[in-house]
This record gives sequence, structure tokens and C-alpha cells, in this order.
Amino acid sequence: MVVSGLKQLYSTTYSQASCPEAALLAAGNNEGKITVFDLSGVNASRESGVGERLGGPCKIINAHSDAVYSMVSTDAFCISGTTGLITGRRWNELRHQQSQPAWTISLECDQANFGTPEVNSLSYDSARGLVYAACGDWRTHVYDLETGKRTQTLEGHDDYVHDVVTSGNLVASGGEDGQVFVWDPRAGREPRHKLAPHTQDQLARPHLGRFIASLDLYNDWLVCGGGPRAGIFHLRSLALTTVLPSAKAAIHVTKFTRHAEGGDRGGIVIAGVMPHLCVCSMAGVVTAQLPSSSPCIYTVNVTDKPFTMMTYGGTSTKMDVCFNLNYRDHTVSLFED
Repeated sequence: MVVSGLKQLYSTTYSQASCPEAALLAAGNNEGKITVFDLSGVNASRESGVGERLGGPCKIINAHSDAVYSMVSTDAFCISGTTGLITGRRWNELRHQQSQPAWTISLECDQANFGTPEVNSLSYDSARGLVYAACGDWRTHVYDLETGKRTQTLEGHDDYVHDVVTSGNLVASGGEDGQVFVWDPRAGREPRHKLAPHTQDQLARPHLGRFIASLDLYNDWLVCGGGPRAGIFHLRSLALTTVLPSAKAAIHVTKFTRHAEGGDRGGIVIAGVMPHLCVCSMAGVVTAQLPSSSPCIYTVNVTDKPFTMMTYGGTSTKMDVCFNLNYRDHTVSLFED
């Protein structure tokens, strides 16, 4: 009991994924566990206007022997990434049993030089049925979900790849080396755009380093941050258009929130080593500053179906819940009572 209690005190949530159709939210932590929340009651109450809160977890799954560093959702699967493995569990099985993986992909990597790399980030291209895995072997591996086979490897980073995102025909990755690459996989293996945010005087923070921990794409826009301040780049011109307000410490999350707030007007979430989460406009104006239960935030999940909900967590046994992007509604425990 004492050991279990100590582990809970040092719990860190690294990743999240949600499935509106299954009415479930899943969060992965440093102990290899996936905590599952049932959203069905919240869905019903929100649609009726009653406004029920999200309750505690309905299931905790011992998913991996190492940390669940990354998660992504498809209509059918909750996909998680850990050291050397990517696994898919059916959403419709998570609520009712100790769900076993429906499939597992083992990373093909250079063991001699990198050992077994962790899967730091996952992104799903629904149009092509592809999963992109940003890994600790300096590469982004691309897998066909239908066959489970690797179809391509995106290379060029000189250190860990921390994040990968897909949007339309574009794929972007950012890494420990401070570089951001943007690919159009239809056009070959070479990146279409290359950015080095730490070389921009307005973004540089040499005392924190050059690493890019998080990025996101939306149409012709890219937002990224890490050691450098968070900034928005226009991809057609490669110009830095906006320097976003941020804390003096490292940034771990930069995310567009266009689906949850205001359509094409956009909106951006910034979070990291700070006791709050910032919501900004595309012009860099802070529209909300939300308190956090975690002194360091590693993961933010935003959904707009069937209603707007944002959840965020990190170095805490709690996760914060917002039903809009203006204030924190409440917090929930990541452990069963």
C-alpha cells in the first residue's frame, strides 16, 4: 500500500486520446497505465443543458511495461506508444474489461546505435490510414494500419524527434536538435520546408536550449515551441508572424484549438513548466489563463464533439477539465477511489 501510494504521488501523465463515438477519454502515464474516463453521462447532461461534471476513472489498464509516452485515436482504436512498441486497443472494449491489444507494431530500428527507442508522439492520417510515429532514433516512422507494415521513414533530424503532426497533405516534425521539418509525402523524401526557431532572435532562449517539444499545423500556419518561445510561422513565406506570450520556462504543448473555438478565427493553447495554461489568439493576445493542478503540463486534449471539452495534465495525480476555453471547470482524479 505504501509503495502504491508513493507511485501515485509521483505519477506523470504524458498523453491523451478521446473517442466521441465511444464516449471515452484515455490518459497514459509514466507507469505504463492507461486511465479511462466514461463521457456518456457528461454527453447526455451537456446536451440537455444540465451540465454534469466528468467523474473519476471507470477503468485503469496496465497497458505497457514502460511509460505511455504518446496516444492517438482512430474511430475504432485507442493507439498508444511506449518504448519500442505501438499498440491498438478497441475503444468499444476499454470500458468493460482488462482490454488486450487488438494489434501490436514493434519498431524496426538500429539497435546498435540507438537501443530500443521510445515513441514520443503519434499522429493519425485518417485519409490514408497511416500512423506517424516520432521516435528516439531520430526518425519518424510511418505505418499502414491495415497491414501493420512500415511504409516510409522520414529522416533528417540530428537528435530525438519529440513531436509529429499531420494536416491534409502535410506532415511536420520537431526535435531535440531545434529543427522543424515539413514534408509533403507525395513529393518525395526531402522536407518541403525547414525551420530553426531558435535562430530567430525573438524566440531564442539560449539558457533553455534549442529543442522543439511541440508543434501543430493548420492550413498555411505552423505553431511550435520548446526551449525557444512559442511562435507562429506562415508556411508559404516561412516568416515568423507572431511571438506568443509564454513563461520563462520550457514549453511542452502548442496546439491550435480551431475546432473548439471560433472556426477559422483560430486559437492556440500554450502549456509547459508553469502552473497555468494559456489560451491565445492568432495575434498573440492572451484570451484566458487557466490554473493547473500540475506544475508541469505535458498533455492537452481538445474536442468539440458532441460538445467542447479540454482536459490537461502532467506532473500530478489530477487532471483539469474545461467545458470551454475561458475557465477551468473542475479537476478529476486519475486514480480509482
